[in-house]
Amino acid sequence: MPKSNAQQRALIVGAGIAGLTTAWWLGRAGWDVRVVEKASSFREGGYMIDFFGPGHEVARRMGLLPALERWRAPISSVTSVDSRGRRRSEISTAAYEAVADGVISLLRGDLASAIRDDVHAPVRYGTTVSVVDDGLVTFSDGTSGEFDLVVGADGVHSRVRELVFGPSFVRYLGHHVAAFSVRDAALSARIGYRYQMLTVPHRMIGCYAVRDGATAALMLCRAPSAEVPDDPAAALRARFGDLGWVTPSLLSVVPQDVYYDEVSQVDMAVWHRGKVVLVGDACGAVSLFAGHGASLAMAGACVLAEELSAGFDGAFARYQARMKPAVERTQEFGRRFIGWMAPSSAWRISVRDLVFRLSGLPVVRNLVRGSLVPDVDGVLTPA
Repeated sequence: MPKSNAQQRALIVGAGIAGLTTAWWLGRAGWDVRVVEKASSFREGGYMIDFFGPGHEVARRMGLLPALERWRAPISSVTSVDSRGRRRSEISTAAYEAVADGVISLLRGDLASAIRDDVHAPVRYGTTVSVVDDGLVTFSDGTSGEFDLVVGADGVHSRVRELVFGPSFVRYLGHHVAAFSVRDAALSARIGYRYQMLTVPHRMIGCYAVRDGATAALMLCRAPSAEVPDDPAAALRARFGDLGWVTPSLLSVVPQDVYYDEVSQVDMAVWHRGKVVLVGDACGAVSLFAGHGASLAMAGACVLAEELSAGFDGAFARYQARMKPAVERTQEFGRRFIGWMAPSSAWRISVRDLVFRLSGLPVVRNLVRGSLVPDVDGVLTPA
C-alpha cells in the first residue's frame, strides 16, 4: 500500500523561486520537505522582473499578492536614453500594463523573500548534492538520505540535471548578463523611478532606482563564448568602459561578487527519471530575453504538486505534458525577442524606439503585446 503524503519525504535542491514555491505546495499537501541550497545564504536583490501571467495566479492562490504589492517598484515608464542621458523614446507604465495584465514590477529577490517567509520547510544553505541514485542522495558535506521524491530546482546550471540526465541540454543565446545594486543616493535620484536604458549595437545597460537610495543595474552584451570571465567586474569595465551616461559611475562601484552569467535556455525532451523530477530553470530555462521565468517556475511548482496529489503514478508525465508546451512557446518567443532587447544595429534600435514612442496608439499597442508578451495561458486548472 502506498505511503500517505505525511509519511513521504521530499528533497528539494535549490532555494530559489522554483524550489521555494515547490516546498510551499508540497508542505501544504502534507509532505515531509527538506530543502538544500548551494549558496551560503539567501540571495537577495537581483534584477527587476515583470511578474504576471500564471505565476501571478499561483501567487494569488498562495495568498502572496498583498506582500508582492508592498514590494512593487514604483516604475513610471521604460525610457530609452542616448549616451548623454537624453530621452530617445518612452513607453509609459500605463501602456505597458495594458498589454501585460496584472503585471507587478519588483526585484527577483523580493519575490523570493515573499515566498520564503511563508515556507515552513527547513533550508540547509551551503549544501548541494554530489550523488543522486534515484531516491538515495549523497550531499556535498558527505551526509546522505533516502527520499521518496527528489526535485531538482537548482537553475540553469542544475547539479541534479547533470547527475541524473547528463551534461548537455543548454542552448547558449550568444550573450552575457550582469546584475547588481549599489547604495548611492545621488545616482538613485538621477535615475529616478523609471527603467532607463542605454542601448548600442550588441550592448545594453538598464538602471532603475529602488528603495532606500539604492540603484539596481542590468548589463547585457554580445559574447562569442558561453564561458564567463574569471574576473567579471574587470570584464564589465573593459566591455562597457567606452559608454557615457551613468556608465562610468556604475563601473566604478561594480561589486566583486556581481551576478554574472551566460544567457541560455534549457531544452530537454524528458524532465523526470525514477523518483527525480526537474522544475523551473533546471528543465525549462526560457532566458532573460523571454522573461516570464519566475512566473513559469511558480506555475510549474503548483502543477507538479497538483499532479502528485492526484496520484504518484504518472504524475511526472502529466506535469510535463501541462507545462512543456508553455515553456517551448516562451523559449521561442525569447529567441525572437533578442532583436528587441539587444538590437544588433543602430537602425534596429531606432525601430524599437519608434514603437515605444507610438505605444499609446491602439494598433501599436496590439503590436507591442504580440512582441513583448509570450503566450503562457492554459497551464493552470481553475482554482
